[in-house]
Amino acid sequence: MSRGRGTFDPVARKNRISEGWDSIAETWDSWAPVVEEWFAPATAALLELLELKSGDRVLELAAGTGGLTLHLARTVGPTGSVVATDIGPNMVKLAARNVRAAGLTNVVVRVMDGEAPDLAWASMDAVVCRQGFMFLVDPERALSGLCRILRPGGRIALTVFSSPERNGFMVTPLSILSRRAHPDSEPAPAAVRPGPFGLSEPGALESMMSRAGFVEVKTRLVSSPLRLPSVRELLRFDRDILGEDVTHLPKAEQEKAWQEVAEASLGYTGPNSPGAPCELIVAFGRRPAARSVPR
Repeated sequence: MSRGRGTFDPVARKNRISEGWDSIAETWDSWAPVVEEWFAPATAALLELLELKSGDRVLELAAGTGGLTLHLARTVGPTGSVVATDIGPNMVKLAARNVRAAGLTNVVVRVMDGEAPDLAWASMDAVVCRQGFMFLVDPERALSGLCRILRPGGRIALTVFSSPERNGFMVTPLSILSRRAHPDSEPAPAAVRPGPFGLSEPGALESMMSRAGFVEVKTRLVSSPLRLPSVRELLRFDRDILGEDVTHLPKAEQEKAWQEVAEASLGYTGPNSPGAPCELIVAFGRRPAARSVPR
């Protein structure tokens, strides 16, 4: 795929995304209470589908600074274990700090690329990834590897963003910022992979999971609006998480861009607002109990 003068390089894009997230690890962690409340419906769905029990061994991909990790570790208890991984070393460092602060001793935190999981085959009872799988270059290949890492009968559960039209919390500010930052460029395709909406096409994730060897594959849509008390707070969140695109502009132009974002976000905040729209796909699958998976 090409765009403009250059050739699209999915590996380079993945690296840019990973490095970008890792560079704001401290900032992302500072929003942890908001993020956990925001993703609470998805977290509940993941835990329900995985049916974790005391003693289970869990691999978490794209753990970030460890928000979901704490839920997993408490669910499997002291006789279970969680291997929490992320490709970003700064994220891993903060996740380890948060695990220690929570007093949990059943978690190992390490740097690992979800596309190259270096764990023993049939060593895990469950694999989970909350909002990271869409940033992989070859998610189907990753799924095949993860199927082998699971013991027979082991479970996998993932969440990714659904369609751009259902995720105004991100699309609204990003479209404004991108247009301001690159007025002479064509907008990038929303569903480019890797990217936030790289697995948003209906049926795409289910098909990949089935081809990778998983059975009992199913998905559900979960509404997970981002609720903040004021436009000012929502704008602060957007600046912290999405603001890199306009940092090269003169200060006055940056402020015009953010003012436009604020005006477009007026209906997303306040006590009577449904929140900034966000919808996630929650996917589940199981490694077959009695037959091999595709090589």
